[in-house]
Amino acid sequence: MKKVITIISLVLIQSVTYAQWHVTKLEKVNIYRQLNGEVEAVNKATVSAQTTGRVTKLNYDVDDFVAKGSIVVEITNTEQKAQLEQVSANAQAAKIAYEQAQTDYVRIKDIYAKKLIAKSELDRSLSNRNALKAKSSAAQAAVISSQKQLEYTIIRAPYDGIVIHRYVELGETVNPGTAIMEGLSLDQLRVVTNIPEKIINKVKSNPQAIIINDGNEIQTQAITIFPYADKLTRTFKARLELETSQTQQFSPLFPGMTVKVAFKVAETQRLLIPATALIIRSELTMVYIKHGNSKILRHVKTGVIHGKNIEIIAGLNINEQVFIHPLSEK
Repeated sequence: MKKVITIISLVLIQSVTYAQWHVTKLEKVNIYRQLNGEVEAVNKATVSAQTTGRVTKLNYDVDDFVAKGSIVVEITNTEQKAQLEQVSANAQAAKIAYEQAQTDYVRIKDIYAKKLIAKSELDRSLSNRNALKAKSSAAQAAVISSQKQLEYTIIRAPYDGIVIHRYVELGETVNPGTAIMEGLSLDQLRVVTNIPEKIINKVKSNPQAIIINDGNEIQTQAITIFPYADKLTRTFKARLELETSQTQQFSPLFPGMTVKVAFKVAETQRLLIPATALIIRSELTMVYIKHGNSKILRHVKTGVIHGKNIEIIAGLNINEQVFIHPLSEK
């Protein structure tokens, strides 16, 4: 029984020992081209005045959060109310006149059926009824237009967002088209970058990218590449959409921030080792390699990090054994 236990123990020890060594070989890796990108809000808008008036209330200012539907600005509405009352009265009068004309037409139609009046009287009544009907419809349309003008004196936020610019002051007179406030939503973001024409075909053939910020990464395939190049920079503008769930798991992103965008442009083979094998002392980077029954230190030059592995540019050859966890030794 003791012999069996001893054999099992030796096997476990040998397995652990073997697992501590990594045999170097060439491995396939992706080559990326890193570009600068800028975070921007998908929903960004400037609310403008749609009627004439004087600003009476500014309920929000720059950097304030505004909920969707909240009243941002109020404009004087005296003229709009007076206009609405006037057209409403006109519409009511036109409606009464039309209803009376309709009643007269029905009465004259019955008299004409009895052959007591000429057809010209019926035609005249019908024409008057139709004219008053059109006038009543026009008056109702004027009421709707005036109601809209009154509604325009209260400007509401189109979505949840942050105010980034205020263009008017309290008491200022505004006209249709006057910019009032500019805001953006933080709920949905995207990244904008410019792709050099030298790699545009490679990116189009493999439309995927990695967005990098503060050591964190987001992968996305929702890429829109504009089908024309800027004449000055010879680059193609691209938009990379981000899902809300991705931005929540990412480091905090805000419009205007700069991030890195990596596009895959090629595949190649590199000599990789686990990053845990590195020993860094001051400016020296070293690894333990197996030499007979012992291990010795060797200086290496590292390159790009690929996940948990790191590229070795110089200092190691293929089929050498590298000690994986040198810093865990006591």
